[in-house]
Amino acid sequence: MESMKRTQINVIKGVLLINSVAAIFSIFFLKAPMPIIVGLLFGAIMAILNFRLLYLALNKAVNLPPHKAQVYASSKYFMRYLVTGIVLFVSIRAEHINVLGTIFGLLSIKFVILKTELLNSKQFFMNIFKRREE
Repeated sequence: MESMKRTQINVIKGVLLINSVAAIFSIFFLKAPMPIIVGLLFGAIMAILNFRLLYLALNKAVNLPPHKAQVYASSKYFMRYLVTGIVLFVSIRAEHINVLGTIFGLLSIKFVILKTELLNSKQFFMNIFKRREE
């Protein structure tokens, strides 16, 4: 349980870090950085919320019977997609939120998870470059 909490905190820190770096770049390289920064913040908050909701749903589904777990997990899955759709819709309609910033904020959690879980594994790279001998 403690390792899951630590993993969640590390992913959240990574999301905040990557979005902070993107916000700093937008300050230096864009004429009007505020809509991008608001979009990054909006997307990052929603990505973290979706990540947390996924954890809670899977944690509960594990303790349910198989059929109920499937129904419960599927309903939570569609609920998270609905929330993401609403976030994108609000981002498109609001003038003070940049849609690209929101999309980057939403996707940043995926970048962090790929970086921490896939690219840090030495065994992953060893398996890629290992010659198969038959």
